[in-house]
Amino acid sequence: MSERTTTSVYAGAILVMAVTLLSIVITAPTSEDRVASIGDRIKCPVCQGESIANSPSQMARDMMSLVQERVESGTSDEEIIAELLSSYSGAVLLDPPPTGNTLALWLAPLVALIIGGGVIYWWMRHAPAEATASASQPSRRSVIGWIAFALALGAIVVVAGFSLQERAGPASGVADLDAADLEQVSNETMEAVIAANIDHPEINGMRLALAGRYVVESNYGAAIGHYLGVAESPAASDAQRVVALVQMGRLVWDGNAEAELAIGLFDQALEVNPESVPALYHKAIVAWCGLGDFETASALLTEVLELESSPDLAGAAEDSLAAVLNGEACT
Repeated sequence: MSERTTTSVYAGAILVMAVTLLSIVITAPTSEDRVASIGDRIKCPVCQGESIANSPSQMARDMMSLVQERVESGTSDEEIIAELLSSYSGAVLLDPPPTGNTLALWLAPLVALIIGGGVIYWWMRHAPAEATASASQPSRRSVIGWIAFALALGAIVVVAGFSLQERAGPASGVADLDAADLEQVSNETMEAVIAANIDHPEINGMRLALAGRYVVESNYGAAIGHYLGVAESPAASDAQRVVALVQMGRLVWDGNAEAELAIGLFDQALEVNPESVPALYHKAIVAWCGLGDFETASALLTEVLELESSPDLAGAAEDSLAAVLNGEACT
C-alpha cells in the first residue's frame, strides 16, 4: 500500500473521531435542559402526582429555584436529586435515576479512540503483505503521520472537553448566594442550600439572613444554631462573626435572662471588634438590667455616645445613660 494511501487512512481515522466527538458535543444537554429534566423527575411534596416542574405551588417553585442554583454551580444531577429528596419530606422520584450527564465528557475521548483505532486496525489486517512487512522500518512520512494523528486526537479531546463543560455550566464553585433575592426563597430552600454549601465562604451571609427570619418568627433555637455556626466558621468575616455573637447575646438575655452568658458573648464580639457599637450598647444594658452594675453600664454607654452610631441607637444610649446616672432601676 502506498504512503499516500497510508496518509489517507490516518486522515480518515481523524475525521471519524472528529465527527464522533462533534456529535456528542452537539447533543450534550444545556443547563436549561438539565433543570427541566430534574424538575420533571421529582414529585411535588404537596401536590397530587405532579412534578415540581409542572406544579404552581410555592414549594415547587422554591425547589425549582434550588435546582437552577445547583445546576449553575456545577453540581451533578445525582447530587441535586439527593439534596432535594433529603431536604423535602414527601419528595420522591417519578422515574429511575438516569446516567449522569457528565458521563459523556469522560466517554467521548474513549469512543473516538476506539473508532479511530478500529479504522487503523482494519487497515493493518487488510493491507498487502509488503506493506505490513515494511512496517518494522517506517518511513519518515509514516512517523510524521503518527505524530499528526496523536496531536489531532489530543486537540479534538481538549476542544470537546471544554465545549461539554461550557454547555453543562461551571465545573465547580457556588453561585453568588449573596446576590440572590432571598426574600423570594423559602426557609426550607435556604436550609437546603446552606447544608449543601456549609463550608463555602459566601454561605455565612445566607445563614445570618435565615437566622434573622427565625428571630422574627420567634424560632430562637433555630436562630441560635445558625448564629453559632457563623461565629465558629473559619470562613466568616470579622463583621459577620460580630453580628452573630451580638445576636446570640441578645437572644440569651431576652429569652432566658442569662446575664453572665450574654455578657460573655458580647465580650467575644468586642475581642473581634473593640469598637462594635451594638456589642458595647447591649453589654451596657445587660450590666445595668441584669447585674445592677451602674458603673460598668455608665462607662459603656458613654463610649457608645463617643463613637459614631445610628441616630436611633445613639438616642437609646443617651436615654439609658441619663437613667443610669440618676440611679434609676432598669425598666
